[in-house]
Amino acid sequence: MKNNLVKNRAMYIIALFILSINFTFSQIDQINDRCIWISRDELINKESIKSALIFASESGFNKVFLQVRGRGDAFYNSEIVVKNEMVDKNFDPLKYAVELSDTLDIEIHAWINCYILWSANALPINKSHILHTNPLWTETDIYGKSDSRINLEAQKSPSWEGVYLSPLNLEVNQYLREVIREIYQDYNINGIHLDYIRYQDEYYGFHRDGRKEFDMLFDVDPLDISRGIISTRYGWEQSYVDSIKIKWDSFKQNKITELLEFLNEDIQLLNRDISISAAVKPNLEEAKYRWHQNWQDWLERDLVDFVIPMNYSSDLITFMTNIKIMKNNIKDIDLNKIIMGIAVYNQSSESAVDKIFLARLNEFNGISIFSYGAHKNNLEWFDPILESLNNNY
Repeated sequence: MKNNLVKNRAMYIIALFILSINFTFSQIDQINDRCIWISRDELINKESIKSALIFASESGFNKVFLQVRGRGDAFYNSEIVVKNEMVDKNFDPLKYAVELSDTLDIEIHAWINCYILWSANALPINKSHILHTNPLWTETDIYGKSDSRINLEAQKSPSWEGVYLSPLNLEVNQYLREVIREIYQDYNINGIHLDYIRYQDEYYGFHRDGRKEFDMLFDVDPLDISRGIISTRYGWEQSYVDSIKIKWDSFKQNKITELLEFLNEDIQLLNRDISISAAVKPNLEEAKYRWHQNWQDWLERDLVDFVIPMNYSSDLITFMTNIKIMKNNIKDIDLNKIIMGIAVYNQSSESAVDKIFLARLNEFNGISIFSYGAHKNNLEWFDPILESLNNNY
């Protein structure tokens, strides 16, 4: 009976989108990659790790993204990064998870928050935290204000996510490179999964190191571009204005991409089978020009093994618009490297099932669920999700 309800709902979704989707199929492809994010909240002790991984295994997930770096701290033993204060100093969450995964037949991908550094309303207690030791590495906005000068106790705008490291700082990417290298050298993981590999928003990315470098290359202060000083109103040719804007966008994008280039170099030298993946903004155009996250380029250059667009909207139209942009711009060979990210924290299980079906209808044969923690106290909530992941239409 339940299976018929799922199929009937699927037919309703087809009817709803039949005019806006181009497709031909005799059978929807079976899902190859069933993935789930498990956040750092579940990595405090053995009991919570064991519960999460057993659920993942018994539910048929084959890839688990385990958040081992959240806000500039570590849920593993590190010589570089301070351990999260909630974890016992004698306990290594990542080591335990990797050992447990060997008996559960699941892959462990170390989920790493890259540039975001802190988001609490008070400074880190541990004075060895990088926010204390290297405040000049933090991001700078279009008004010249460094994140290190933010009053964390004050009211923030709804769009504020936290204190970020700046990709334009000359030392930040090398630091992150060393942080990530330590993880895959010390632990037998299957992959590195990168999150927050972007700027906080378009009005960030004006660290003085990057401004100076761009000025030396093109004899223009990027602030003059973003503040509209480089414009025809002040005598510049339109062709030059357009050209310098493109150069500045590319400059910022390339600073993010540089980190991936570093990781690829290092992993190739290590000669181990470790995949690189990234959680990315779902609207391809916004990702590139608002967050300067050029993940289409990453796919084309094989800098990542796969990406997961965080297509989290509960709205079907928005969800499908993001998919259409992907399919209209990305080569077929690279579409195969996309695993669709679907949220379960902001919608009903039936709504999430709709998104899973639409992703499969559009020939995406990998799904990632965000996240286990959203319903860990009521695991039966996931039942329709699990059925839709395993259903062959």
